[in-house]
Amino acid sequence: YRCDRDGGHVQRLSANYLNDFTPSVMEDGRILYSRWEYVDRPAIPIQSLWTINPDGTGLSGYFGNRVLSPATFMEAHEIPGTGRALCVLTSHNGPCRGAIGIVDPAVGANTQHAISNLTPEVSIGHVDRGDGNDIRGPYESPFPIDGEYFLVSCGGTLLVRDYAGTCQCTILGRAEPLGYYAARPVLARPRPALRSASYRPTAEPWASVLIEDVHKGLAPRGECGRVVQIAVVQEIEKSKFADVSRRAFGFQFPVVSCGATYAPKRVWGFASVESDGSAHFKVPAQVPIYFLALDEHGRAVQRMRSFTHFMPGEQQSCVGCHADRNYVTPNASARPLAALRPAEELTQPEWGVRGFSYPHIVQPVLDQYCVRCHHPQDAQGGVDLCGDRTDFFNVSYETLARQGDPGENPYTSWIPTFNGQEANILQVTPEYWGSPASRLADIVLNGHPDEVGRPRIDVDPLSQRRIFAWIDLNVPYYGTSESNNTDLIGCRQMVPQDLDQVLAQVVARRCVSCHEPPRPTYTRITNVENNSFLLAPLARAAGGTQQCGQPIFATKDDP
Repeated sequence: YRCDRDGGHVQRLSANYLNDFTPSVMEDGRILYSRWEYVDRPAIPIQSLWTINPDGTGLSGYFGNRVLSPATFMEAHEIPGTGRALCVLTSHNGPCRGAIGIVDPAVGANTQHAISNLTPEVSIGHVDRGDGNDIRGPYESPFPIDGEYFLVSCGGTLLVRDYAGTCQCTILGRAEPLGYYAARPVLARPRPALRSASYRPTAEPWASVLIEDVHKGLAPRGECGRVVQIAVVQEIEKSKFADVSRRAFGFQFPVVSCGATYAPKRVWGFASVESDGSAHFKVPAQVPIYFLALDEHGRAVQRMRSFTHFMPGEQQSCVGCHADRNYVTPNASARPLAALRPAEELTQPEWGVRGFSYPHIVQPVLDQYCVRCHHPQDAQGGVDLCGDRTDFFNVSYETLARQGDPGENPYTSWIPTFNGQEANILQVTPEYWGSPASRLADIVLNGHPDEVGRPRIDVDPLSQRRIFAWIDLNVPYYGTSESNNTDLIGCRQMVPQDLDQVLAQVVARRCVSCHEPPRPTYTRITNVENNSFLLAPLARAAGGTQQCGQPIFATKDDP
């Protein structure tokens, strides 16, 4: 936020749904700050450095948005006259102190060579290894005095050091039990540049984006003409607190997915891409959004795993999709076709602009085309796609997303966000994740052919796009983080508390003579008679599957 010096005229500048923190003003008038985000990323990274204009426009990554270690860059201040920033290098969790370093974005936005550790006794790890969550050091509150010296607090003792590491002076020793922090020199400093307003605010909550060529940055699989649409997606905030002890599927509380996206998603709509790869379209202002580059079927050739935001009336442009802004220059020889027309309004998805809810948007497609062959009494290929609710999700979601190890479902390729999966932030190859890499998408597109190649289904294009969108949004189940059950596991799990004890008694009486059944991954809480632990031992004549061989339960009346 910013305000007048008397505290009036408070204005929000950034639109993060998590945290933006430790801002400082740069020499050119921009604000340098730390940003915490989880756009389809594991739970430990990323807290990187970003810049924004004092009027809330011009959001831009500064350093570290795809760095594993350090996990956090914070308390950053520009060193006068250098274009570099002094900051704390530390872990994702724990105390807000660690090592002190200098980052130089001119060397690269995520490279090891751009980081100079001024406190080498504190290991900061490597940008492409580990998770960055074990950096422990005594340093915090660095502040550059000039181009040679800086102030820093070391365990509460206030020091002056030089950047070369050749001299140090103690200013104030720690006075137990308190220490000295966030010191500022009382001296004249040049006033930062006053940046004139870079946009004309509008009453309408929209901004516009011009992309020169979406195919720039998509090599090796983003050949010209492949991308025909841009999807605009909002990350929706979690608006209600829940205790961390209730977490499930990693650090989800309330649960949104089976360990994929942390945030619910809202698709605002789609923009067209011209024949030269350019696009010019409106986007919602003051909300965190990202873009998906879609092919002719609506599958994501590439995805952003970060978000941006705009002020009402702001006009922003970029060279390409995943193109490095520090090294890729615009094409000066010709104006993009999309620049010759006004920004187009987004075409809204046919399911509406709302939180993307799997049971409301995807399940109706499965009900129409799939459930007649894939239901509990006759789950062909072992695949049940019915919509019965389970303790967290529903049965088809359990099959198409949760089944298997995280991110290794046999039908969908999604990005796991569990701890220990941090290295996947380095994978930015087009079509590596999502619907282009998913067996389910292939089945939908080719009609699910039988043994002789004859299509068994003919899914209409709009229904296809629903399924592709769900996969490319990183398989959300819930369209909201609202929950009235914050006392439950994941703030969602609807299951009788004594179910395990009841099942154990049944197993002891009826099952252990042949085998010890595993605890089912999920439990149906609607149409409970279709749970596998009830169907498998039930006689076929009574509506069961009799997978146990001989009927263990002759009828449903068996006590």
